[in-house]
Amino acid sequence: MEISVKDYMERQPGNPRVAETDQFYLWIALRLAKLWDESPWLRELDDTVRRDVVLAVTGYYQDVVADGGIWRSFTRLHAALHGSPVPHYGRRDDYVDYELNVDDVRYVMWWTMAGEQGGEVLDPHDAGLEALATAFHLVLDEEYERAPVPRQFCIASEVDLDDPMDAQRVYDYAYWLYWRSFLLRPSTLAVMDRAMPQAHAIIKEAGERDARPLLQELNERLMFTQPAGPIPLTTAQWLRFIIDDEMPQ
Repeated sequence: MEISVKDYMERQPGNPRVAETDQFYLWIALRLAKLWDESPWLRELDDTVRRDVVLAVTGYYQDVVADGGIWRSFTRLHAALHGSPVPHYGRRDDYVDYELNVDDVRYVMWWTMAGEQGGEVLDPHDAGLEALATAFHLVLDEEYERAPVPRQFCIASEVDLDDPMDAQRVYDYAYWLYWRSFLLRPSTLAVMDRAMPQAHAIIKEAGERDARPLLQELNERLMFTQPAGPIPLTTAQWLRFIIDDEMPQ
């Protein structure tokens, strides 16, 4: 499979700004892609799906290294609701909260595949998935202690949701979180699919050029009204949880 710089950058919260750490994490993504290409596991998946899985795992890794708050918030809420940090896998004796874990990697892979494939959902206990997640985890763990902190994933600790001066940064982060982040994107693909007839109607009525601001308004409306994530929350709830540590009720 091929992963371009553009593919990688589209999943970065700072896009199009290039961060000092991007070279390292693109290298990580390419290592994972090469490992998968050379492995016998889940090779029947479309290259687009495999690319998105690799980029999602890379995004998860960046968030954990940065302690950006996305993975921490999700696993904390899931543990409070269901007694385990991630769905399907319980809690291993060696599981460390908010650190790099093989079951985290496995779940991110499964969740991304589920979002990409719609009704054709892989068994979360599939042997190939477990083997590939273990192999990915070995690569990530090997680099974990020296992995540089991707500051673009730390925005949650740098903004105040109630400060008008931070409004644009909060909006940019919210847009990325909803449409591009490794945690919410697999579910917002379905949101976009359901909205496609409305988008096509807008383009037909306004014309392709004049439809652009109207399509942006549609994206914003969806972003602020349609819940998303493995635990469906609104964008406002995710923001309050990640940035202000306000547990959803």
